[in-house]
Amino acid sequence: MDSMFPLDFADKYPQGKYKSLPGAAGGLVALQLTSAQLLALQTTAVQLVPAPVIGPGYQLYPTSLYAEYVFNSTAYTIGNADNAFQIEYTGKTTSLLSMTVTGLVDQAASTCCVFQPVLAGAKIAKTNCNGLGLEVKLAGTTPALTLGNGVVNLVLGYDIVTLF
Repeated sequence: MDSMFPLDFADKYPQGKYKSLPGAAGGLVALQLTSAQLLALQTTAVQLVPAPVIGPGYQLYPTSLYAEYVFNSTAYTIGNADNAFQIEYTGKTTSLLSMTVTGLVDQAASTCCVFQPVLAGAKIAKTNCNGLGLEVKLAGTTPALTLGNGVVNLVLGYDIVTLF
């Protein structure tokens, strides 16, 4: 599989492991979603950023998402047009950032997408964001992805905000 992304994910981020990128000051994380993770993503979220270890009173705020689909030999079949990668706080369901998968993982060639949100201002209780990590899920109507055997490389940018 040829990757358009400048890092060699197969060596540096195998088996869906996350790792902070060098020089990113904790504000950029890379993760490779395996085919098995993609097929289960609607029911099994994958942790992108662990909860801040600097103590209570901090919130992670996602600022951008880059997704690169690396085609293998079979494109994914998308169950519904509303299926999307959704960034949420760990264990919560409020969408902080969302990127549709149509036109990305259903292609017969490696494809990439960059998303920088302009949020209308999600209202979230502090108890639902304070000190929580960030995870990715596949939101939308069931069934979601079927077939397919490629991987998706995600790079998530985020800020750490102090809650007063």
